[in-house]
Amino acid sequence: MKKFLLILLAFLTCSGCVSARIPKYLGNDFPYKQRFYFSFEQVVSATQETLKDLGWQIEETADPAVYEQVFSLPGADKKQILIFTSIRQTPLFIGTRYAKMNIFLGESGDNNTEMEIRYLTVNSVLFKNFESYKNESAVKRILEHISKSLGQSPKMNE
Repeated sequence: MKKFLLILLAFLTCSGCVSARIPKYLGNDFPYKQRFYFSFEQVVSATQETLKDLGWQIEETADPAVYEQVFSLPGADKKQILIFTSIRQTPLFIGTRYAKMNIFLGESGDNNTEMEIRYLTVNSVLFKNFESYKNESAVKRILEHISKSLGQSPKMNE
């Protein structure tokens, strides 16, 4: 029995955890899209307030055209922003869950703002990382909170 415990202890000590690499910019693998019929400034403010209320920290903001040409809206006068959240770490029983979001906001007319949320979850267990670009419940909660802040009935477009 002592040999078994020593072997098990040596195995657990040597095995360690797999390191999870979370990119800053998330690709267009499974975006959640939403249109808000409010001004760009109102939607940006409601989005930042929602992230703060739900425990997400904004790491940085940038111009989306720096990262991808496709999202760049026609017309030089159109406003757009890309919000990067910090990595959110949640300990699990035998691993850790890491989550990150990129939120694209773009003005597409008077009182008309397009939103695209890209969500990445990495579950890191002993020897493997499991990635997922889907989290319907978290995105739905975020969109509902933003809609409530703006006074719009929530409806998620996919």
